[in-house]
Amino acid sequence: MAKERKKRRIVLASILKPIDDTRMFEKMAISLAQSGNEVTIIGFPTSANPTFSGVEFISLPAFTRLSFQRLISKWRVFAEVWKIKPAILIITTHELLLPAVLVKILMSTTLVYDVRENYYRNIIHSGSFTWILRWPLAALVRLKEKLLAPSIDHFFLAEKGYEKEFKFHRGGWTVIENKASLSFVFHQPHQAKRIRLTEPAGLRLLFSGTLSESTGVFRAIDAAKQLYLLDKSVTLTIIGSAAVDEVLNKIRNLERQHNFIRLVGGDRLVPHAEIIQSIQEADFGILSYPYSPHTRSSRPTKLFEYLSYQLPIILDSQWPWVEEYLEYQPFVFFDFQHPDYPSLLNDLKTKIFYRSIPKNVTWESEAVLLLKVIDNL
Repeated sequence: MAKERKKRRIVLASILKPIDDTRMFEKMAISLAQSGNEVTIIGFPTSANPTFSGVEFISLPAFTRLSFQRLISKWRVFAEVWKIKPAILIITTHELLLPAVLVKILMSTTLVYDVRENYYRNIIHSGSFTWILRWPLAALVRLKEKLLAPSIDHFFLAEKGYEKEFKFHRGGWTVIENKASLSFVFHQPHQAKRIRLTEPAGLRLLFSGTLSESTGVFRAIDAAKQLYLLDKSVTLTIIGSAAVDEVLNKIRNLERQHNFIRLVGGDRLVPHAEIIQSIQEADFGILSYPYSPHTRSSRPTKLFEYLSYQLPIILDSQWPWVEEYLEYQPFVFFDFQHPDYPSLLNDLKTKIFYRSIPKNVTWESEAVLLLKVIDNL
């Protein structure tokens, strides 16, 4: 007889991630709710009004990235969790470690830390903080993670590379990658065959996700500008949000200067459905991360999304995971540091992509791992 799955009250909590965050909501919360658990998401407010049977949403008061309100938000989360009294608390940021450990002590709640970033490396290398703050802030975060790690019952690691990068998670961890969750967006099973929402009117390039120097948004813009000089049918859509005003202002200035560049979002969190629609409308996605220790071993979420929708990808060939996907022929390899734009344009126009359908790039495989861990906690 199959073992009956335990139905429990589970909270997923964040500070900066919105309540409709793709990983918290579309992936983890929906998987947990569909297996019969009562799920609550606590996070940053969003303009969207997400709903799903078995999932409750609690929005924190809005705040700016560097503010006193952000500092006290962790205790607002603590107060909400105290009222809910969940059997399992899953936190997605180091900012919630201390209140989460207090919850565990006071209520015997099982605590899971979903490690979505290497915060230590991100703070040092991403450029989001001034140089004078980077090292002490990074050191403080890593010290907090190490000191509180023994109180955490299990770790989810969003990247395989984190198994080597971290040491504090050795008590027990599971790699649950950020693979593409597409079926919920369109309320239908993901279709293997690529569907175009519009007929091609040129070479439509796409840069999606976090907008920053460290994610390569300006590399993508430079490439689009040079390709446009060779072919006036080239366009670039940039969709995502920028945390740093200087970056956002620079992108907006470039958009004003070049009518083939279009920015969607920028100063707002873009709903995932809008991003998926942009993927369907595009001809090529751009992965243009500069080399950096904080991203080198990562597999960006948009990699899985582009592969799932069979969107050809422009990227540097030096990524360590490239060989795993070569059989599907999804890539146009391009050296962003030593560019050859005529050759790139020729490849974009003449290469044949996706002779076979990519496998193991969607959330279904990760959902199985998630539920297995939760059942055993």
